[in-house]
Amino acid sequence: MEKLTRLDRRKFLSGNVHQEQVLRLPWVISASDFEMQCTKCQACVAACETEIIMLDEQGYPKVEFSKGECTFCQKCIQSCPEPLFSIPKKPISPDRLHHYPPPWLIELNISEQCLAKNNIYCQSCRDECEVNAIKFAYVFSGKVNPIPRPAIYLTDCNQCGACISSCPQDAISIDFLS
Repeated sequence: MEKLTRLDRRKFLSGNVHQEQVLRLPWVISASDFEMQCTKCQACVAACETEIIMLDEQGYPKVEFSKGECTFCQKCIQSCPEPLFSIPKKPISPDRLHHYPPPWLIELNISEQCLAKNNIYCQSCRDECEVNAIKFAYVFSGKVNPIPRPAIYLTDCNQCGACISSCPQDAISIDFLS
């Protein structure tokens, strides 16, 4: 009988109860199932066409949008020998992906570090967003601001992360939803 390692119990006993949330692979069933069933084979790391899948401190794969964007090629899912995903292992065409749940339970936010929010012209995030989820508009507060401000339209966002790696100020962050 194979012994399963309970990472939550190990972290508790070692005093490491605060766990930073990590962005796992797209369409993972749950973070706890992922950590219990992932064999750390690194097949997903090798399969990733944009090389955004890295290993965390424990050797589990995680997505790093600071390295690039997810193209939703699904190669990580197809290469994984474990049943960890909420979508089928067979390739799904990009125009059909909207029939499935979102790839992650996250929300993207633009902080006050944003150059445009500090009256410096920049629209690099918008230029990288293929689905046009980031829009810029002039803000009126008594006077017209000469630099348009960004807003992420979350209903249009496909969570690819292209905006994160393109931001020169690291002003775009991920908020995990529960």
